[in-house]
Amino acid sequence: MEHVGLIGLGNVGGGFARTLREAGYPLTVLDKDPAKLKPALTLGADAAATPGEVADKTAIIILSLPGSPPVEAVMEGPDGILTHLRKGQLVIDTGTTRPQTDIHYETLCRASGAGLIDAPITGRSKGWIMMVGGSESDFNKARTLLSSLSYKLEHVGPVGRGQVLKLANQLVLAGQWAVWSEAVTFAQQAGLDPHLLSDCLEFPVPDSVYGDDFGAAGTLALHYKDLAYIIELAHDTGANIPVTSLVHEVFKAANVAGDPAWNQPGIVTYWRRLNKSKPGPESP
Repeated sequence: MEHVGLIGLGNVGGGFARTLREAGYPLTVLDKDPAKLKPALTLGADAAATPGEVADKTAIIILSLPGSPPVEAVMEGPDGILTHLRKGQLVIDTGTTRPQTDIHYETLCRASGAGLIDAPITGRSKGWIMMVGGSESDFNKARTLLSSLSYKLEHVGPVGRGQVLKLANQLVLAGQWAVWSEAVTFAQQAGLDPHLLSDCLEFPVPDSVYGDDFGAAGTLALHYKDLAYIIELAHDTGANIPVTSLVHEVFKAANVAGDPAWNQPGIVTYWRRLNKSKPGPESP
């Protein structure tokens, strides 16, 4: 099996490390937080001190990082990946970054005889869906590895297209969170038990929208970051997205006023603040 490098051991990367070791892949890991290294080392991975060391030791390098700036830092920072790449190596960006970021680094990797694909993920009840952008040959090189990390793997076009599809995914999910939050608040203001949206109408409103516990995985701040990438891409392509532009402002307000650790349902607090001095009518 190829020796795999993994940079980033957060909620997603930590799970990747466990899956890869269970599948038998030799693994070298790197994270700026020493505490996040411990579970992977316990599983038999070895630690690297720099991104360049990860590149020196491995054939395939997986990035599990929260956006374009961290990707730029490990690719081009001091002792970064780019200065250590060898012919035949492959970099896989599994985070949500700007499409242009991966297009740019694929060109630089290609100059060293290496490759890069974007393979962002989205979670469903069965596990991870991976949407891959890159050349056919690079996708085929990564297929077995990525299949071990996901229940659905789709090659969607050239490099960058995986990120575009992931941003479309984030657009849909952000809109869902906003509609659920508004519907729950609307029902409450009208004196109705909002749980009827789920219990009677069978809409898939998450329990967290009804309550005050916004601490699960999938942070509001990261989704807000993704919405900013969507707005940028829409500007570049000329796409008119008025609904998502409004949802972006809701996420911004909730992110500024809320707790940094909140997940997406925390945006319901935006509607709660709007309505806190506006009691609903008496129930008939």
